[in-house]
Amino acid sequence: MTHEEKGLRVYRVQVRREDEAHATASTRNHELRLGVRRGDPTAGFNAVETLLAALGTCIITNVNSLAEKMHLQVDEVTVDLAGYRREDPPALVRIDVTLTLESAEPEEKLRRLKELAIQYGTVTNTLAAGVGMHFMLMLRRPEENETAG
Repeated sequence: MTHEEKGLRVYRVQVRREDEAHATASTRNHELRLGVRRGDPTAGFNAVETLLAALGTCIITNVNSLAEKMHLQVDEVTVDLAGYRREDPPALVRIDVTLTLESAEPEEKLRRLKELAIQYGTVTNTLAAGVGMHFMLMLRRPEENETAG
């Protein structure tokens, strides 16, 4: 019995080394260039940064979907992430996530949106099973970004 027959969605990505500093991840006719030279910040996103980007993407995807279902107008979404790595053995031991929502919607509804976006995230749930994750919500009102005059 295949995974699909068991009701599991299968995601497939191929990562191919381009040269000593770069690799390309590809799926469904999309590509993402990655840095694979240890300690070279000029090569591109490293593996940990790519993992953090996947987490941020997961959260934003859920915010978009849930805001629509909840009939909430969210004007801007930003996710800032920081991963903390221990050296021996190397692993992330903590991830801090700050979700910033710009919206005029009631604070209670935006807090619920944040909780649901975290609860229903595939990447979020996968990482939370093995890494301490700390979430913070920042709210900005649209008028805070307007300039006088």
